[in-house]
Amino acid sequence: MKINKPFFKQTLIALLFISNLVAHSQPIGCQVFKNAQAPIYYSPENLRSDTFDILTYTINLEVGSSTNQLLKGHTKIRFAPKMNNQPFIYFDLLQLTVDSIKENNSLLTYSHIGSRLKVNFLTPKNIIDTSIFTVYYGGQPAMDATGWGGFYFDNTQGAEYAYNLGVGFGAAPHNYGRVWFPCFDNFVEKSKYQFNITCDTARRSYCNGALTADVVNGLKRTRTWVLNEQIPTYLASVSVAKYAKVNWTINALNGNKPIDLVAFATDTTAVKNGFVNLKNCINGFENYFGPYMWNRVGYCIVPFGSGAMEHATNITYPKPFIGNLAYESDLMAHELSHHWWGNLVTCETQEDMWINEGMATFSSYIFLEWQYGKKRYLDKVKTQHEDLLHFLHKKESGFRAVSGVPHSLTYGTHVYTKGADVAHTLRSYMGDVAFFAACKYLMTQRAFKNVNSSEMKTLFQTSSGQNLNDFFNNWVFGGGWPHFSIDSVKYTPQTSGVSAVIAVKQKLYGATNLYNNVPLEVSFFKSDWSVEVRTILMSGATGSFTVSLPFTPAFYALNYDSKISDASSHEAKVIKTVANLNYPLGKVFLKVLNKGADSSLIRVTHNYVKPDAFKNNPKNHRLSNQHFWKFEGIISPGFQGKVRFNYDGTKSAAGAFVYLDTALTIFNGDSVGLFYRPNAAGDWVWLRNATKQITNAKTGTIEIDSLMLGEYTFGNVGDTSSVGINQNTKIIPVIIKLYPNPAKSSLTVELLNSNQLEHTLQLMDITGRVVMEKQIKKNSNLIELTSLAHGTYIVKVIDSNGSYYSQTFLIE
Repeated sequence: MKINKPFFKQTLIALLFISNLVAHSQPIGCQVFKNAQAPIYYSPENLRSDTFDILTYTINLEVGSSTNQLLKGHTKIRFAPKMNNQPFIYFDLLQLTVDSIKENNSLLTYSHIGSRLKVNFLTPKNIIDTSIFTVYYGGQPAMDATGWGGFYFDNTQGAEYAYNLGVGFGAAPHNYGRVWFPCFDNFVEKSKYQFNITCDTARRSYCNGALTADVVNGLKRTRTWVLNEQIPTYLASVSVAKYAKVNWTINALNGNKPIDLVAFATDTTAVKNGFVNLKNCINGFENYFGPYMWNRVGYCIVPFGSGAMEHATNITYPKPFIGNLAYESDLMAHELSHHWWGNLVTCETQEDMWINEGMATFSSYIFLEWQYGKKRYLDKVKTQHEDLLHFLHKKESGFRAVSGVPHSLTYGTHVYTKGADVAHTLRSYMGDVAFFAACKYLMTQRAFKNVNSSEMKTLFQTSSGQNLNDFFNNWVFGGGWPHFSIDSVKYTPQTSGVSAVIAVKQKLYGATNLYNNVPLEVSFFKSDWSVEVRTILMSGATGSFTVSLPFTPAFYALNYDSKISDASSHEAKVIKTVANLNYPLGKVFLKVLNKGADSSLIRVTHNYVKPDAFKNNPKNHRLSNQHFWKFEGIISPGFQGKVRFNYDGTKSAAGAFVYLDTALTIFNGDSVGLFYRPNAAGDWVWLRNATKQITNAKTGTIEIDSLMLGEYTFGNVGDTSSVGINQNTKIIPVIIKLYPNPAKSSLTVELLNSNQLEHTLQLMDITGRVVMEKQIKKNSNLIELTSLAHGTYIVKVIDSNGSYYSQTFLIE
């Protein structure tokens, strides 16, 4: 199912804080596989399924109106023991009153305490016995205390809705079939269904499966629905209202399938408008996950504002969001994808709900890629990932694994969004061909059965031939994230191109162990922005890797295409004009003052780990232990830009910068300063003349007047007599002129307005490494460049006061 956060946020937050490979065969009892491979999480509600197999539920109910809100009828349960000499059986039935229970024409004794209905056999049952019990009952069905789940009556627009949502967010267990029929309410017990639903003639019922009869008898209408595929109880569905139906069809992989879009008559036009991409969505999921295995596609519109529910072939869909394509990914596509992830293959226990909900959330991203292109997919992945890094451990009291979540967080952000984050990274680990082939393999091997995370790993390994032990141990069974960065790249000329030695570092963000065998892409950009990509396999705290390249790069970047979701958030922008640019994923604002001679490519990475320590810190500055930035790219000659950083030590549920600087603003933000280093080889210096504006005791901004590539972080400033780097263009006296630009063998540097005779000139490559330093005079100075490789460089001229001017140029 999908929670609609704007409508359900308060209820969900309250709930979260209460308790801060076997060969394909014909369908068999789900426990046969479990007997061979033990579950990884203990689930008491699943234990009955080791003793009995529920074969079919035949639900006969008369559904009342919003006035009386009553159900009345009987359910026939066909079952078979899996063990001999069984004297009784337990069913789940919540709040409704049992009138009697029969086997054939014989009355059975029973007890009904809470939701536990114990039925005594006339004689003990054995494995050769198949029985049918009929339970007669009625009353007003329950709703979950959270407001999400159970049975609803609603007379919006006079449509007289009555419908169920098969999961209770606060219920234990979460399965909520028991609110309207007696059942084994767990994830592993899958059964066939027949529904005979009676109501007044103005209304029509929609349930799982195929409609086989629609009979009007006087003032009553009875419709019969049959589902021959096995589903767990939480996926069983009934929706009753004054419904009209939009009839579509799709030519799916297994033949033509009907599409039933069911809504109150006045809503059908909006439904058609909002579902214009549904057929393409079905085609996409069949491409990625294999054939749609159900007899029809169905959506039933109900007046519920807090989300949708993936009832098999009869999705319960919220009326407030029909007609709006803004919700087609998060609602329409998400719920449809459950017909693979959740309905066809179901998580074995609530602790592995990420297999249902995380993979469905990932599928909603995949729909964006299929419908609109890879950029839309990556934009969604990256935006959601940044939010996870920033807020997840605050929302859900720590860094958790996606497998093994507690009951209170079964439908939380770790399961949905972190689960999708993990799925995206697994896709990148395996590669598209192997990953989607493994998804299809899992669907065929476990169709209409259950799976846990350990079994999922085994099936993906069997399909791909890849060893995924490290991935599942690190990403599925462990919490938090790794963080990867490049300390340096050193180039050695070769006969053709260069050899590059890449030094990589790993840190941890909420994780307990270093990750192993992580495939990381390193992108090397030529000065013309063409790119070569090399993949390295990273394990441990540090690693060194040698690759060959056909050119000397002007710029290199780790994980440029966001294939691995580590503890960083980044974005790159191509800058062609003077503009004010927001980097929401990089968490900075860039004001372009001079676009330079040509376009610039500037990538900003916001890192959710502490920066490297000082190499030398005589003034006792204190760096942030929470985050830092890295600026990298290819800057056009003449480019100049201001950058504004926001510090924020407030503890709030929302805000672009909250929580990031709590360690530096324990008392107030007076001592917060901005520190810079050009690269990992350099040391941190305080940018003492950066412009700081204090908003309140915990928040403010610091702005630098001239962007330098390299790393930045906040810190508490120690001895203020220390001389840092000036970052105030108003007091920089040196102005220089460079020509020719681009240069070949030499560069002329003219000093235009300084009254000092000598200055220090530093020539730095794009990483900030000083490749030349010399004293120059006030007037014209010729700089020889023959010893330097082609690429972008920075000229920095420093006067005796420590003030400086910098400008980029290109060596062709």
